[in-house]
Amino acid sequence: MLKFKFNCINMKSYALIFIAIFLLFRVGNIYSQNNDTNNNQQFVLYANFGIQFPEYSELNDRLIENGYSKFGQINYSTSGGFYMCYPKSKLSILGNISGFSQTITDQNNISTSFKSTGIGVSLGYTFLSNNKLQLIPYIGTEFSWLNLNIINNVSPNSTFINYLSGTTNQYGMSATNLLANIGIFGKKSFFIDEKSFNKFVIGIKTGYLTPILKTIWTVNETRLNDAPIINSGGFYAGIVIGIEL
Repeated sequence: MLKFKFNCINMKSYALIFIAIFLLFRVGNIYSQNNDTNNNQQFVLYANFGIQFPEYSELNDRLIENGYSKFGQINYSTSGGFYMCYPKSKLSILGNISGFSQTITDQNNISTSFKSTGIGVSLGYTFLSNNKLQLIPYIGTEFSWLNLNIINNVSPNSTFINYLSGTTNQYGMSATNLLANIGIFGKKSFFIDEKSFNKFVIGIKTGYLTPILKTIWTVNETRLNDAPIINSGGFYAGIVIGIEL
């Protein structure tokens, strides 16, 4: 009989994110209701390309202790997201999905890799705004999950039977956490089509992510005790390219 396991920790974090998004949209709509056409909402879709500095020192120590390679500090990240600005209240809602990964192969042909993904939502305040330039400090939350894999790479001449009958050649673990996010988003807009009012957007986004809860490590939904404490967020900065609709 098949057993389906339910990860309550993950589902609670997802629920918090969706509740936060709903509440932030409600706040923006309540404070932005008026009949002034000059206060139209601004909606921007964007991609973000940058660097991120997660804090993995304790994880690296554990890997080195067991004979595996450690991870570098700098990671190249990509993300996509949106922000909606309510001019009357000067409030903004920002949402994003981000990710980065790293793989290191040592001289024994063992690959140590991770892939980190985050989904978050933030509330911003338009500190500076004119027809072309906006500066928005923001604060919010992000749910982060990381997949860690240690693989003993298979030689080119291996057979299916040899692979199955050999010693364990792969370890896989997952880490999840809820992070607080504080940062600043600046953008400059240029008209693409003055008739449709669509605009090309370029800007920067920078900030810092720090854990709210203790990192939870699991293997097939079974929790691991005495696991390393990590910050899968850390400092981040990147270039934003998007379109204002």
